[in-house]
Amino acid sequence: MPDFVRKPLEGLFPLIPLSLHDDQEIDLEGVRHSIGLVAAGGAPGCIVFGSMGQMSSVSEREFDAVCDTAVDASHRAGIAVVVGSTSSYQRESVRRARYAEQAGADGSMLAAPYALPLTPEWALRFFTEAAESLDGRMALMLYNYSPLNGLEITARMWDRLLDIPNIKAVKESNFALAHFDEVLLSIGDRVNVFSGNDPAFFHASTLGAAGATGIFSWAGLKTGTRFVEECRKGNHNDPWVREAFTALQRMSASIRQAHMPRMLNYEHGYLNAVAALGGARPGAPRKPYGALPEAARAELEDAAEPLRALESEL
Repeated sequence: MPDFVRKPLEGLFPLIPLSLHDDQEIDLEGVRHSIGLVAAGGAPGCIVFGSMGQMSSVSEREFDAVCDTAVDASHRAGIAVVVGSTSSYQRESVRRARYAEQAGADGSMLAAPYALPLTPEWALRFFTEAAESLDGRMALMLYNYSPLNGLEITARMWDRLLDIPNIKAVKESNFALAHFDEVLLSIGDRVNVFSGNDPAFFHASTLGAAGATGIFSWAGLKTGTRFVEECRKGNHNDPWVREAFTALQRMSASIRQAHMPRMLNYEHGYLNAVAALGGARPGAPRKPYGALPEAARAELEDAAEPLRALESEL
C-alpha cells in the first residue's frame, strides 16, 4: 500500500456538501459544521468539492475560501481532508491543486477536465503534468467518473499512472463489474482504491479496496464508519455488517427507482438532502441546479430509516 506524507487516505470519507445561504452566497460556517459532524461520527476523513459537492459552481476566490475553511476545520478535528481540484480546464485544475497543497490539504481529488470528451493520451498527459506541478507533500486521488468528461480510466491506463509517485488513491465510480473488478485486481495493492459510494465497499473491500466515499452514510455516520472498518477487517459475514450493508444498499437503490429524479440531474440535491438527515445545513444547490423535490425527499427519508435505526443503537 502507498505511503503518505500527510494523513493517509483510507476508510470512510464522506462528501461534504457546499453550504449556501438563502441568497446563494457560500456559508463557510455551514461547511465547517458539516466537517465537525463527520469528525464526531468517527470517520477518518472527508472530501470537499466532489462533483456532488458542486465543484463546478464556485469562483477562484470562493474555492480558495472553502479550501482554507475545510483544511482548518479538518485539522482542528484531527481528520484528513481531500479537496477536489477538478475544473473545466487544466490551468485552473493545477491552480486549485497547488492551492490545496499549500493550504495543508492531505489530498486532492482530480478528474480530467470536463467540457468536451478527452482521449486517453490527453488525459494521461494532463494527470502527469498536474502531478509534476506539485511539491509532493499532498497525495493525489484520481477520480474516474465517465459522465463528467467522457473518459474511462482503465486498468491499462494505470500501467502508466502508477509511475507517478504522488498518485496515491483513486475514487472509482464505475461500478460495472468487468471494469470495477479489473481495476481493483490490477492496482488494489499499490493504490488506495475508494468505492464511489458506501454500500459498494462491501464488494470492493473483498478485492483490496482501502476506502469508501460516504454518501448514504450521512444518515448514520457512526454506522457508516463502523461498516467500512469492519469490511476492511474482512468481517463480511458478521450479522451486524450484513444488516448495515442492507440498509445502505436499499437506501442507494431507493434513488434509482424509475419515478425518482435522475441522479445525474440531481447530484447536488441528493447529497444535500442526505447530508441534512445527518444534521448538515447545506441549503439549496446553486442555480441552475435545484433542490430535490419534496416527494422525493420524503421517500429518501423513509428509505433511510433502517440506517438511522442502526445509528441509534451505537
